[in-house]
Amino acid sequence: MNHLSAQTIQHLMRKHHKTIRGIAKDWNLTLKRVRYVRQHGVEGDVFVMDWLEILTGDPGPMPSWVARRD
Repeated sequence: MNHLSAQTIQHLMRKHHKTIRGIAKDWNLTLKRVRYVRQHGVEGDVFVMDWLEILTGDPGPMPSWVARRD
């Protein structure tokens, strides 16, 4: 998955009881950045993984290009 739409982000925020202020505080982001993502969504594998973790607590499946230490 390489993008999250604004509608999906808004849905996940409601479902997981996340607020703009709460996300900004917990993840050291600006309110402006959280509002922007909420209105426009995000693109790119890394950004999608980050925002899935921010919104759900789970980053989702790791892409094959992520190095794993054994």
